[in-house]
Amino acid sequence: MTTSDGFLYVQNATAGNVQGYEVGKDGSLKLVTTVEGLPKFADGIGMEGIAAS
Repeated sequence: MTTSDGFLYVQNATAGNVQGYEVGKDGSLKLVTTVEGLPKFADGIGMEGIAAS
């Protein structure tokens, strides 16, 4: 997990996606994007690391 300019990005190796959330001033999260099509790893072992700018 990482945060960047009021956004939180979550990498999910099991689902093979990355989700982006907007972080509200009260700490609430609003899903704003999901990137699909990444390799899926049933055991959650595999895809590691995320970079955001």
